[in-house]
This record gives sequence, C-alpha cells and structure tokens, in this order.
Amino acid sequence: MKIAPMKHHEFYENLPRRARYNISDACGATANLQDVLSDTEIEAVAKIPLVYGSVEGREDLRAEIYSLYQHLYPELGPDNVTVLSGAEEGLFSIFASIIEPGDEVVGALPCYPSLSDLPSCFGGFFKPIMLSPDKSWLPTIDDFEAQVTDNTKAIVINSPHNPTGMMLDQNLVDSLIELCEQYKLYLISDDVFAFSDFSGIVSQLNVLKYEKAILTNVLSKSFGLPGIRVGWVITRDSCLTRSIRHLKTYNSICQSQLDEQVAYFVLQKAESIIKRNNVVVRDNVELFAGFIASNDSLSWHQPKAGIVGLVHSIKPIKPMLNSWLENDVLALPGKVFGIEGNYFRVGFGKKDFHEALSRIC
Repeated sequence: MKIAPMKHHEFYENLPRRARYNISDACGATANLQDVLSDTEIEAVAKIPLVYGSVEGREDLRAEIYSLYQHLYPELGPDNVTVLSGAEEGLFSIFASIIEPGDEVVGALPCYPSLSDLPSCFGGFFKPIMLSPDKSWLPTIDDFEAQVTDNTKAIVINSPHNPTGMMLDQNLVDSLIELCEQYKLYLISDDVFAFSDFSGIVSQLNVLKYEKAILTNVLSKSFGLPGIRVGWVITRDSCLTRSIRHLKTYNSICQSQLDEQVAYFVLQKAESIIKRNNVVVRDNVELFAGFIASNDSLSWHQPKAGIVGLVHSIKPIKPMLNSWLENDVLALPGKVFGIEGNYFRVGFGKKDFHEALSRIC
C-alpha cells in the first residue's frame, strides 16, 4: 500500500506562517460544549465510563443518526448505520473494502483529495470527469458513462460539491443508479454537506434505494463540530457493512465514549443546530457575493447549498493569496483539489467570516 500525502494538508504544512483566519474552512460555525449542550448534559458526559465502546457504534447513537434519514428510507434502520471516526475513516473503509488492484473509480474533478487519491492506495485508479465552469460545474450522465469500462468498480459522487459548490439533482442520481445497476457498480456518496441547504433547496439525495449504494457523513461540516470525531456510513448492503466493521477493528476499534455521548446529545437537537449554522452560511454567501460584485478580477458560480464555493481570478493567484496570508487570511488554491489555473476555495461556515473579508477588501 502506498499512501500519498493529503494535498491540502501538505499545503498547510509548507506554509511559511499560520493565519488567524481561514476563509477556505469547510466546516460550519465552531461551537464549544456549552454552546450545544445543557449543564445537565455536560455533567452526563463527565460521568461516562472511559471504556471501550462497540465496533458498530452505540445503538442509541445509531438510532439518532438513522432518524436524519428515516423520511427517505423508512425500511432501513440503525443496523444499517456504522459509526466511524469522521467521514475520512468512512471513505478509507469503503475503498479498502471494495477496491482491488486494477479496479477503476469514476468521479468528478476537482474534488476533495480523498475521493481521487484513495483508490490508488489499494491498487486502483481514479478516472476523472473534468468539471467545467462553462457548464456551472455540472456533470452529465454521458460524462459518467463515457468513463465506465469493464474495470470500473464504483462511481463516487459528492453533492453539494467540494470545492465548486455545485449540486446534483435527483434525476441525475437516478440515471447514475441505472448505470450502476447495468454494470453492477458501487455508488459511493460523500454526503458531508447534505444538510447545509441554506437557501431552502432540498439537498439530500436518495441514493440508498440502490442496493450497492453507500453514503458517508460527519459532524464536522453541517454541524460545525470537527472536534467531535464522529462520522458514519449507511448502506443496505449487509456484506459491505460487515467488511467495514471488520476493518474498523484494525483501525480505530471504537469511538471515544466521550465523543459518542456528545454526538448523541447533539443529534437530539440536530434540526436547531443545522438551522443556526445554515443562517451563518447564507449570510456569508450573500456578503461574499457583494465582494465578488465589487471586484472585477474575480468570478464564480454562486452556490445554492453546501458550505464552499470555487472562485476564479483573472490575475495570478499566488501573489494575491500570499498578500492575504500576510494579512492573516489563508485561502486554499484550487490546485490542491485537482484544478489548475487561478482558482481558490472559499468556505462560508464561520461567524468571523466578515472579519477575514475586511482584511482583504
């Protein structure tokens, strides 16, 4: 197994200095325990025995996770949910469970680096669909079908998309399911921004009606809680569930009992937390739209859901981003997501976004 460095983390490590603000941050509004839990709940967390938990995750926690999806999949249940240490362990476990040497995975580029780089860790190959700003970053079913061969093992999607902010519609997903059924492919859905529907557009896609589909999500993004290392995968494929749980026994084994308890309390109030964070994202998107409108050198396709967007500059990007860094503002260049040219990613989840923007205006 050959593990390549994660591109954006490698970029962080090579920076000459740290910045007070990160306007590329893809997480929702940061909170502490007192922001999201009552005093009684915090006291309950403090009393949790610090022992091993279950491999699949606490049953009551899995039930709360499933409740987020029950309206789409009433026939499923907590047994279809596996709790993991973030979406990253979920993606790693999915690819490790299904990819064999020579297998191909079809997906969009640019993308979050894990989606394009993980297949090669297991001897596979990533076959990119190059997204175009001229098409508002939207792929077509023909784009996917053109990349499918006898060696294709899976199609991977991410909507709302990181880093472009584009959103797939259910019609395309239904066509992808038909394509996957035809070629007996897995359909992997990176759903980490699915609850960030700040403009009121339904951004949850029905992927799990397909037997070989699997989705992954996490508390880091829409919930704004990356310090609680709880993510999950859901599938109706029982063999894939068993494989992921077996693999987990060689990795994290179980979640921190403290994290699981916090996650359980948080998910009981999921609606209010997501609603609060979506207001922050909506306001920041509108603020940044004004920034774009006042800057002739910048352009973008304004996202309607998710937490991130991709911006193009007609000027060389490196001097601009370097000058921003000198003003204590970090932005990630598009190259770390697999797109060349003068692009950078913007994240809209933070409450101090306006402060960062004021430093680069």
